[in-house]
Amino acid sequence: LWEYIENSVNRREVIERLLRVEGITWRNFHDVIDFETVQERLAPDPVVDVITADRLDALDPADPRIDADALERARAGEIDVGSYPWKVLTQRGMAERHYSLAKPQNRGFVRRTGREELERVSRYLFDGARYASVDDALAEVDRSAGWERLFEIRESHNDVTFIDEFLTQEFVDDNDYFTYEYTRATQDFRATSTDYEDVKKKLLLQFTNFGKPTIAVHDGNYNNRNELLLAHHYNGVMLDIEQAKQTLERVYDLWGRPVNLKTVVKEVDEHDLEVAKRREREPEPEERGKLIRYDGESFTTEELAWEAVEGIAATDVDYDTKPDEWLA
Repeated sequence: LWEYIENSVNRREVIERLLRVEGITWRNFHDVIDFETVQERLAPDPVVDVITADRLDALDPADPRIDADALERARAGEIDVGSYPWKVLTQRGMAERHYSLAKPQNRGFVRRTGREELERVSRYLFDGARYASVDDALAEVDRSAGWERLFEIRESHNDVTFIDEFLTQEFVDDNDYFTYEYTRATQDFRATSTDYEDVKKKLLLQFTNFGKPTIAVHDGNYNNRNELLLAHHYNGVMLDIEQAKQTLERVYDLWGRPVNLKTVVKEVDEHDLEVAKRREREPEPEERGKLIRYDGESFTTEELAWEAVEGIAATDVDYDTKPDEWLA
């Protein structure tokens, strides 16, 4: 996703320049531009792309892409440019040397720009520089734009806000992302969606609390018997019950008294499951409150009234991405 953002920012910089060329509009963009020529012009200058010991004398220390002090040390043999050619470059020089749109895997990134994006970019191009040719426009491209945006994002976003803001349908399509769910009707996993909002929903679940369920202590003297009551803050995804029981065994070893866990599970009535299979549809599970208790020897599970778990159940959070009309 970082690479996609870098490519997207660099692409917008290129598009804005090209849309300022006389005779080029968002409507004729794909028809009048020679994208092979664009790729050639975006390729790094050999001055920064090919740096070897025998070419150091040809480098101009006044070139803003060259670090003059580092170049002097390299000429004196203090820097091994065979192993570290980037050390004689400034950030501007490195940005050109490693420009993302010049990499082979990204050669089609500008060409794939959709008409909607072109129109959107064109709408916000106010008075500014105009260019007589594509060459003139590309000569003004800021190859540091992508890197600068990445630095800004690193300062202002965490993992959750990063995915929430920057995951797009284009990224999902280009990288073949999809969601999947377990279907009770066929008892296997099925791909459910390639919509970026659904993919985002699943990814955010993994990053929220690192994908781990949130368990809180609700009572250290449950039922006045010195028993521990834990509660699972249910967010639409039920616990792995077997793993939860193993955890309760460990907690019992620490607490020394019976341990209780209040949670919400999804269950499907056998009759509803059979009906769903005949109709080739996925049955709708019902959310029910459960209390799992471990006394050091055995487990018991008690069904709870919904009022007993209402405070720990999600109200508008749902990480299920099954289609409304699931064909089992």
